[in-house]
Amino acid sequence: MSPDIRDEAVEMWFGPQHVSAHGWAAKLTVVGDFIVECDPHAGYFHRSAEKVLEFRTFKQGPLVLERMCMLEAFLAEYPYISAVEQIAGVEVPERAKVLRTIMMEASRIHSLQFWWGQFSAELGLFAMTLWPWVDREFFLDTFEELTGSRHAVSFSTPGGVRYDFNEKVLKKLDRALQRLEQHLPKFKDMLLRSPTFRMRTKGIALFSYEDALRWGLSGPNIKACGVPMDLRKDWPDLNLAYDLVDWEVPVVDNPDHPGQSDAYDRMVQRFLEVETSINIIRQLLPQIPEGPIVDPKARAKTNRLPAGEAYGRVEGTRGVTTVWLKTTEKAQTPYRAKIRGPCFASYYSLKHLVPGSTFADFIVVFGSLDPYPGWWDR
Repeated sequence: MSPDIRDEAVEMWFGPQHVSAHGWAAKLTVVGDFIVECDPHAGYFHRSAEKVLEFRTFKQGPLVLERMCMLEAFLAEYPYISAVEQIAGVEVPERAKVLRTIMMEASRIHSLQFWWGQFSAELGLFAMTLWPWVDREFFLDTFEELTGSRHAVSFSTPGGVRYDFNEKVLKKLDRALQRLEQHLPKFKDMLLRSPTFRMRTKGIALFSYEDALRWGLSGPNIKACGVPMDLRKDWPDLNLAYDLVDWEVPVVDNPDHPGQSDAYDRMVQRFLEVETSINIIRQLLPQIPEGPIVDPKARAKTNRLPAGEAYGRVEGTRGVTTVWLKTTEKAQTPYRAKIRGPCFASYYSLKHLVPGSTFADFIVVFGSLDPYPGWWDR
């Protein structure tokens, strides 16, 4: 920053008290209406989850993960469970694989519905806040019917799942899907064709896939640049059921800026994510096999684990989510745990994306990345 500009610069904080700062804060250097520097500050939401895991058994550990991001609880708990299964050598029944995959995709849809509403509200489009949140309630009804909880679901467990589908669950899930399928074209029309939304998002926070790779972005934020990077395809998990489904990784390839994405493209990408998740669930529902939902030997095998280490991963709603575990011989708790949430990278990419934006566009830049504080303040 030149000395002349610095004389006019004002430092101010966005968050943690701002209504659009969901438990985070960034120090902005502003000249007039323009931001010239952005310094994100983590730590306002910190709960020491990695250290807490060292004092939780392998059956209690997934509860810590799902509470880090209850918007995608079925997905959030899985990397930890996957790491435990790898160390313990637990087999997962085929029925459990399919049930896991269905509910993980339903969780992805629910999380994106919440984001639509939140992002729309922050841009002043309040009707688009309420409508997807009403439809979201039908997915929450399904979660409650299946697990007894609407957010902290505790569904998967090492070796399978805790709860089986029944007719009520299937009926509620089908109702939620039908309602979303019916309303999805209307939602897309309300947002993507809205002059206000287009004006606020087109050309805002533009970055290339090279930038995304350099910053460590994943999920919709890199797929919106036209890069089909998705763990569900690139690293298929043997304890999930994506291999039973015919689907393609959704990407946005905007001819106006090939290999790049702006805030508008990232909204388009998330609509494609929802459509893909619906497609996966619809294909898997008729393929649910008969059989047990958990390995009967899993309880004994995961009570005390042998010495080892493993890396569990999942393609979460916001990108790649991973958990590394290290255990000692006959361990009842992990020796070390390391969580890599997808949002730490997207949060600190603000240092590069925000300078040059107007102050009014700051929340558009931030919101288009869909970061969640629990994933970076771990």
